[in-house]
Amino acid sequence: MKVTDYYEVRGQGKPIVFIHGSFASTSAWRGMVDKLADKYQCILIKLPGHCGVPDPVDFAKPSMSLELSVVQQVVQHVTDQPIHLVGHSYGGVVALAQALEHNLAVRRLTLFEPVATWILELVGDEELLSKVNQFLAAFRQRVAQQVPYAGGDIIDFWCDSSEFEHLPIHVKDKLMLLTANNIRHWDLCTQITHSLAQLQHMRVPTSLVVGSRSAAVAHGVVRHLHRILPHSQKQIIGGANHFLVTSHVDACLAAM
Repeated sequence: MKVTDYYEVRGQGKPIVFIHGSFASTSAWRGMVDKLADKYQCILIKLPGHCGVPDPVDFAKPSMSLELSVVQQVVQHVTDQPIHLVGHSYGGVVALAQALEHNLAVRRLTLFEPVATWILELVGDEELLSKVNQFLAAFRQRVAQQVPYAGGDIIDFWCDSSEFEHLPIHVKDKLMLLTANNIRHWDLCTQITHSLAQLQHMRVPTSLVVGSRSAAVAHGVVRHLHRILPHSQKQIIGGANHFLVTSHVDACLAAM
């Protein structure tokens, strides 16, 4: 792995590390970084299979160790200061897992709608877990049947509205190239890899942020994490859905 292929840097100052979500890229952070780069060093992680970075090779048996290795190597290459670690959607799942690794100096953690659906199984939330499992079964079937734009189901699921149909065709086509990566992400998001005790003993101050218009599952994940993580605060951004980091930049910056 050539570490310099896996990140972009803007600005100088205290480091903030951003991890984008599935079906996304570093451009998701553009609005926020434009307002931060005059005071902070913004380190934008490129996840495997995204932003021109090669696909992972573990589709048959996915492991988040790849993403965690990328984040660790990038941070250690770029800075020796404690970081504010920020993740959105699947990037939030990676950011939380990275903080729980305790191999980087994380001074603060901000998770924008982390899609850590494994927490639902860990705490026994059968109602929301059933919603996730029913959706995933239908989604995987549509992908297997090669239904056009089946990957758009993911966006509509988390936004709790028909957002995908309003995207330009060229954007839809580009996003659908990432469907295999998204399924890999789902495999990782539904695996329980952390214990209740690990979460209860985490000492990193954590902000958990969700949009008021987002899906019930997104609210449930944030609610459970907030209840378990001892140094966490929950914030709801009014009028926002799963696209909150691009649609509600100022509110997201305030939440950080």
